[in-house]
Amino acid sequence: MLTLAVAVVVGLAVCGVAIPSSSAASVAQAVSLPRASGAGLERPRTGLPPGAARAAHDREPRLPTPKPWPFPDRFSRTSGTGRLAGGALEWTDWVYDDYGASETSALPLNTETLAADPLSPAKGSFVYPAGAAAGDGADIFRAAIGLTRKASYWRIDWNTLVSPRVPIAEWTFDTDDDASTGSARWPAAANLTSPGIDRALVVSATGAWLENPTTGAVIARFATHVDPKARSFIVVVPRHVLAVSGRWRVRLAAGLAAPSGRTFAVPTLAGALPAPATAARAYNVTFRARRQEPAQYVATSTAGIDQALAAAQSLPGWLRQAPAALRHLVDDNFWSEAHQADALATGDVTPFSRVVDWHRLAERVTTPAPRVTGWSDRWYVTDLHLGQGVSGAATANPTFLSRVQPYEVYVPKGYSAATPLPLTWLLHSADVNYNQYPVINPRLSRQLCQERDSICVSPEGFGGDGLYAGVAEHDFWQVWGQVAREYRVLADRTLITGYSMGGLASFVLPSTYPSVFAASMPLDGGFDDGCSSAPAGAANLVIAAAPDRSANLHWVPLVISDSYTDELSPSVNNPELIQRLSAAADRFTFFSTTAPEHVTTDLLDGFSSQVAALPHRPVVDAHPRTVSYTWCSQSVNRRLGLGPTRVYWLSGLRQRVTQGNALSTVRATDGAMAGRAVTEHETGSVIAPADAPPMQVTTGSWQLGAPLQRSRRLEMTLRNVGHVAVDLAAARLPSGTASITTDGATRLALTHLRPGELVRVGGRARHASRRGTLTVTLGRGRTRLRW
Repeated sequence: MLTLAVAVVVGLAVCGVAIPSSSAASVAQAVSLPRASGAGLERPRTGLPPGAARAAHDREPRLPTPKPWPFPDRFSRTSGTGRLAGGALEWTDWVYDDYGASETSALPLNTETLAADPLSPAKGSFVYPAGAAAGDGADIFRAAIGLTRKASYWRIDWNTLVSPRVPIAEWTFDTDDDASTGSARWPAAANLTSPGIDRALVVSATGAWLENPTTGAVIARFATHVDPKARSFIVVVPRHVLAVSGRWRVRLAAGLAAPSGRTFAVPTLAGALPAPATAARAYNVTFRARRQEPAQYVATSTAGIDQALAAAQSLPGWLRQAPAALRHLVDDNFWSEAHQADALATGDVTPFSRVVDWHRLAERVTTPAPRVTGWSDRWYVTDLHLGQGVSGAATANPTFLSRVQPYEVYVPKGYSAATPLPLTWLLHSADVNYNQYPVINPRLSRQLCQERDSICVSPEGFGGDGLYAGVAEHDFWQVWGQVAREYRVLADRTLITGYSMGGLASFVLPSTYPSVFAASMPLDGGFDDGCSSAPAGAANLVIAAAPDRSANLHWVPLVISDSYTDELSPSVNNPELIQRLSAAADRFTFFSTTAPEHVTTDLLDGFSSQVAALPHRPVVDAHPRTVSYTWCSQSVNRRLGLGPTRVYWLSGLRQRVTQGNALSTVRATDGAMAGRAVTEHETGSVIAPADAPPMQVTTGSWQLGAPLQRSRRLEMTLRNVGHVAVDLAAARLPSGTASITTDGATRLALTHLRPGELVRVGGRARHASRRGTLTVTLGRGRTRLRW
């Protein structure tokens, strides 16, 4: 598909596809203007924004501590890192990285990942037999080594443990840290090698034993403490049996257990075929450091790619970069297991080890959790109970079911917790995983994260096809909660962007939660406002048939990118979308490229023009003069904690009627807020960037007019609203009047009144509660209030 895409792009440029010329139009609007950057909130706020969905605030469940583990559980949340914790060395591996050895072919074609996330295949070629392995049965999540006065402790936490009889693991010990002594062969038919092995500890649910790999003699046998709830194996080895001292080099690998539980089983390849008898039998090798699994791992070159790269140097502009995209087919490290896969292809796992300093464990030294910069994979514990392992259904969602879920974070170089930073969401495409942006779009990542000095986050959403709806949206908010607790992020300076499915969500999420986003950049995501009658994300959605929620985005500047001929994002929607945005007096820059199909610009990593069009330091205006907000039943899922909670100075939004994906609307004007009239001005131009196809650019901008008259008066019109609360402090109405018009019974709450304050509601006297809240039921028609 990529070769065809490059060829069509070249043909398009050569044939000279017509590009519309520039144009300009002005639409007069009486709208308010947000205050200057930084004035939206009186002072920078860190953490979660006030309008975040309830799911962001849900408490993270605690993982159970396995028995018998006498040390603290203080594992790093960053994969590929470790720390010391009160007598234990605790290491965190990646989740869903258990794909074994690569094939001799350079192309990564792992069928397990091709079914789950087809456009982000793993390099390893192993899959799992049907049954209790659940597509993830030998996945080491964490490993730990502890020391007491009497024994050493050897712990393995599994990401999936449907049946304890599925996995087998092996520790190897180079007790003098001298590669020239001991054996290189791993026992238990692991078909692995590494130098200097003096002892090996093999662990399965049926038991564990300590072996001399040089002689093959079993030194001692032990019980394996299996904790199914914690999904852990622990072996306790008395010090008089295994004397520990000095510095040891330790390695650990896991695979499937043979029926006896005493040896590694032959791995399974695509089509349920067995791997060769001589192949390495480990699915997962831990103690791989972050630096050993970069986003692009060891470019595997072919003559054809080299020739294309050489020939491309004579092409003009953006075409020069097209053949370089071919390297993604062989170099992408989506699951942080490419180095592991290459090592297992030879069976030599020498690169992956950890040195254990027994003196430091005896002294019960504790080191801080690693603080890393750049991209890193992290994990959290979801509060959803979806099962274990990987779903076997292609393009299903949720796909990755275990309680531990991954996400990726970029921390700019030089980050200090003393200075909070903006937050940028990079939402992955359909059929691609959470590592998409450092793998496919390193330039976009650098521009958005490092150059804009922003913490960037990419959630997995339980799989590649969740459309950031339902459980996938729940994941998004739970990851936001994690990031807000782990890093100091500015709650009012959040940018959201993404490509394809991620671009679609960059429309839907700001449309539903406008007051939590300072700006949005949907990239080739077509259009879906989240309330259409068509299935969410349907490629054939016609915007004219969808509810118009453009007014929701009035305070969220947009940078939109799409293609004339994108088969997944119909260009027929583009003129209608521009018309809607202009009519709502929204600020937008719309890029229409001449790319011939959906993935061209993405694989070229060519978004420099779009990034340059973003506001420099966008800030949410928490106190806008006008609020026009429409939402639908489809946006709300109380079980998952989804749906609008607070939109600027309005909160407690609930519908009166919810059947049939009903729509509800609030239109409010707060005369106490400052504002100025503006004119919506539309202009057009054509650009030819160096890193992307030519583009037509349409811009909707604001031209300032006279200041709007201020008064302590609130006007609201409600349609299908069952409940709404007005925060009078945020609305800056310590006293004033209100005129509320509703089409049916509505519960109205006024908050931040003085305790017991008198409020006149349609001529009747009411008093606020001791907490300064008054709740009244309004009937159909207009009601006037004074306080």
